[in-house]
Amino acid sequence: MADWSAAQYSKFKMERTLPAIDLANAIPCGNVRSVLDIGCGIGNSTAVLAKRFPNAQITGADNSEDMLAAARKENPGISFLKLDAETELDSIKERFDVVFSNACIQWIPNHRALLKNMFSLLRDGGVLAIQIPQQSKHPVHKILQSLSESEKWCDKLTEKRVYHNLTEDEYYDTLSALTEQFRIWETTYFFTMPSHESIVEWYKGTGLRPYLAQLSADDQKKYLDDVMHRLKEIYPVQKNGKIIFRFPRLFFTAQK
Repeated sequence: MADWSAAQYSKFKMERTLPAIDLANAIPCGNVRSVLDIGCGIGNSTAVLAKRFPNAQITGADNSEDMLAAARKENPGISFLKLDAETELDSIKERFDVVFSNACIQWIPNHRALLKNMFSLLRDGGVLAIQIPQQSKHPVHKILQSLSESEKWCDKLTEKRVYHNLTEDEYYDTLSALTEQFRIWETTYFFTMPSHESIVEWYKGTGLRPYLAQLSADDQKKYLDDVMHRLKEIYPVQKNGKIIFRFPRLFFTAQK
């Protein structure tokens, strides 16, 4: 799959940053000296952490060169490194007071092992803090999956999107095996979008990427037309001409 586009992702920077702010605020300030932000993207979540923990050494990590370039440009005082969280966590020898990840691990398989590995990066008393989009509850992901399986697109979209998220019960059992000190909660954000086209633009930066990467430019346009048609069926226009874009997200913190 092609590298992430920092420019596309940044189109909804404010909306994408809100969950990072809420997650960071759920972490006790205490004596936090070091923080690792896994899947930092354009550095918006890393900047949130720098503000929340002004006396800590903050490190952002991501596997996308384009995202890291944007992060370094916007946050010159923060350290960033290239890291594949699926395969390279074992290479990190330092231990942290906070290991943070905002809207990242849904792209990584085997969450039971992943959470154990992330938890192992904590110092004693440290906090693991994670936010994940609730894709199974989101209608746009259902649209994308349904279209990819349709007769019109199944022969062209042969690489099906794999959803790695566990259920809430499975996350509970996974975290409880690591520590007795953990919390799980869900928040649904109500974003105001100016048009159905803006929802497509949102997903071009994230969930549409695996599908569009398999299509020619001409087929991409046709596929997005089909997505747009489905969106208009499920997202009504409000009286003021805007659209309510509900986005459920799962949060959890766990202390070592």
